[in-house]
Amino acid sequence: MKHLLLLLTFVAFVTVHPNQKQVKISRGFFTAKDYLSMSDTERRAYATGAINGMLVSPFFGAPDENLNWLKTCTASMSDEQIATVLATYIRNDPNNLDSSLNVVTFNVIREYCRAPR
Repeated sequence: MKHLLLLLTFVAFVTVHPNQKQVKISRGFFTAKDYLSMSDTERRAYATGAINGMLVSPFFGAPDENLNWLKTCTASMSDEQIATVLATYIRNDPNNLDSSLNVVTFNVIREYCRAPR
């Protein structure tokens, strides 16, 4: 029985793993450290552009249903709120200061939207 379970686990891994789509995310223009150096107006503009960019991802093949969490979470947020959330998370995790801002932004928004309010 143990061997059968191991075999089934191995077969599932071998057949599922290669079928998963891997994506490569480009570095982008800014780091998280750059974001903290921006003025409030620049942060708000960046936050707006980042969310708008994520919302048009179906143009590039992302399934529309993958955006429901983002649409729901950010629909009632202002650009100022999004910019503040992003700045707060970056300040609270200085390990990400040299990371790409586009990736940090996605991760911060996803984490923020998953947190209970």
